[in-house]
Amino acid sequence: MAPADLDGIAIRDAVAEAIEAQAQAEEMLRASALRYGEEQPGTDVDAIEVVLAMLRAVRVHRTAVSRQIEALGLEVNMSGARFTLLITLYFARENLLAQNEISRELNVSRTNITNLIDGLERDGLVERVSNPADRRVSYARLTPSGEALCTRLLPVMTAFMQEATQGFTSDEKRLFKQFLYRVQRNIVSSHPGHYSRGIGVDPE
Repeated sequence: MAPADLDGIAIRDAVAEAIEAQAQAEEMLRASALRYGEEQPGTDVDAIEVVLAMLRAVRVHRTAVSRQIEALGLEVNMSGARFTLLITLYFARENLLAQNEISRELNVSRTNITNLIDGLERDGLVERVSNPADRRVSYARLTPSGEALCTRLLPVMTAFMQEATQGFTSDEKRLFKQFLYRVQRNIVSSHPGHYSRGIGVDPE
């Protein structure tokens, strides 16, 4: 059997194993939701399962992103939070944004943004730029190295994100977006104080 055939078999086995593990996880989520209902009579078990499934999806996505980035063999540490900040600057005009704008756009506290920028600055990916007209305002800008890294990461991560909705129709994706936004609005309206302090990307 040719090496390519062996690789194909290994991939199929890995996919089958992953699908089986996911099926088991779904059964566990349903069982957990039912336990909520048993402990708290009157609980909307389906609502609990929806939230548990979303939380698991976030964990699965975060793990997959980390492994996807690791596979690139980058010379610098690149967490999901770092990638999000870099791409935000990459999409900004002249690759430049005020730190308070970054905080607002990512919905993360200024302290967390400062810590992220500190690390990226040490790695030579971001530089701070002062505003001569207002010294209270500090900007962050991609360095040439940061821009080159984003150029390398963007196509890989774009393809990866599209894989998450593989097999969804356009209508399904549209409805899914609406449902997710409704969930976010429900959380924000129920806990406005928490949201105003920033609950965006994790400060990794």
